[in-house]
Amino acid sequence: MSHAMVAFNPAPPGKHHPAPWRAARAGYAFDILIEISIPASAIRPEGLSDEDVIWWIAALIRLCGYPYAIVPVISDFPFAEGASSKDELSLKPFETENRFLHAGPEPQPLDAYSLQWIKEKWAPGAKLLAQNPKLKSSLQALDACTVKNKTSASLLAVWGGLEQLFAPSAGELRFRVASYISSYLEPLGPKRLEMFKRILKLYDERSSAAHTARDGDARSLADSWLLLRAALLKMIDDDKVPSQSDLESLLFCDQP
Repeated sequence: MSHAMVAFNPAPPGKHHPAPWRAARAGYAFDILIEISIPASAIRPEGLSDEDVIWWIAALIRLCGYPYAIVPVISDFPFAEGASSKDELSLKPFETENRFLHAGPEPQPLDAYSLQWIKEKWAPGAKLLAQNPKLKSSLQALDACTVKNKTSASLLAVWGGLEQLFAPSAGELRFRVASYISSYLEPLGPKRLEMFKRILKLYDERSSAAHTARDGDARSLADSWLLLRAALLKMIDDDKVPSQSDLESLLFCDQP
């Protein structure tokens, strides 16, 4: 937990604020439920830093169905030993803003299947991310849109991620994006057409958020988030980001 401290006198140059200090009724607190330990000897794929590794694993946890999960602090000690340690403790705030989406009707506990998926995908996924900057920026958009914010801003963030992946040119975006996404996620048939029409409506919500003062619709944000999530999961599972040629082949030939 971190309480806001208030000093009532300015600090002299190069020194701390002088007393008196008072704790104010503000700040934040988190319950630490999971700890990720990165041994100094561990091999980091693609030259990732320790902070990159932590963010990437947390992003995968959020991606596979737990978007409300956050990493509030990074420490230099095992959290369970903090109370009894005689050493000075170092805690660095990392993700301190709460998140407000979850992938189903109710938040679910992190299960063994999801952890196994993360174990299998985090190293090859890191390589795919390093090779495809658009994939990384789209994943960061998926992350950003779940932070508590105006719904319209979050809606623009998630559609920015979708357009990074499915709109390689600045042509007629609405039809192009809806066509590419639906052909990428659904095989040829009625379900593809149904998804195409649903995406058109979601894109209209994105346009309304971009060009009017009206805040976005929360349901449209959740549906758009699920759409980007499905695309990112498929790319990580396939270990491939589709090219424009792949998307055109799916659209017109029903095969990449």
